[in-house]
This record gives sequence, C-alpha cells and structure tokens, in this order.
Amino acid sequence: MPASKDITLDLDLPASFDGLSDGLAAIERHCGAAGLSAAVRARTLTVFEEIFTNTVKYGYGERGNGRIHVVLTCGDPLRLVLEDSAPPFDPTAWDSSADLATGLAERPIGRHGIALVMGLSRSARWQKLSPGNRLTLELAATG
Repeated sequence: MPASKDITLDLDLPASFDGLSDGLAAIERHCGAAGLSAAVRARTLTVFEEIFTNTVKYGYGERGNGRIHVVLTCGDPLRLVLEDSAPPFDPTAWDSSADLATGLAERPIGRHGIALVMGLSRSARWQKLSPGNRLTLELAATG
C-alpha cells in the first residue's frame, strides 16, 4: 500500500480483447509496484475485466474502433475510472435483485456481472459524457 501519496496509472486502450489483455497486464504490474495485496489485485482485476468486457461487447458491439480510457489510483480508497464513447448506460441503476433472488439453477446465464462489480466496490458513480460514459469505482485498498 502506498505510504504517503497516491500512485496513478493512466491507460488509453482499444475497446477490444487485445486492449483487455494489455489493460489487465498493466494493472497487475501497477498494483504490484504499489505494494497492494494479492486479494486487492484480484478484486481490482475482476472489476476492471467485467466493466471493460461489458463495454466492448454491449457498449461498442459491432461499431468497433472504440477506445476506453482507464485511470487507476492506488490510494485509499483505490479508485478506478473508466471512460468510453459508447451509448449511455448507467450500471449503477441496474437492478439485478430479481435475477439474484432465484435459486442458482433457475438463474438466467449472465446478467450478474454488474452485481459482482457493485458488490466488490465501496462506491460507484456514473456520469453521462457527450458522447459516452464515465464510471468511477472506489474499492477497498486493503484486505
């Protein structure tokens, strides 16, 4: 954990699975250099992968050539910001309670990633951009 100041990583990635791979590797290196525990790194990578993948698949879809700007600040709390120019979508307004209320065998495939992200985050704030989206997530920097 950084002792006295925040350590920031700034990435501009293609909205593709190559971009995802590059982002995961950069975040893993950055979190390691910041001295974050394996549990914090795993949580951060899981949240990043879920949001990035959803943006590629559902936000940009067939449009291609999109970019995702990522800023990760390894302070306390750890702050992860993702920006895109995809159509507006507010994941903080997504209600997955009906899906999660059923038994595991009855649940539809998929549609649980946002609940996972929100459950792993201390706080989440969405902002509509012109064009696009900004999602700011705060995660625990310990544990």
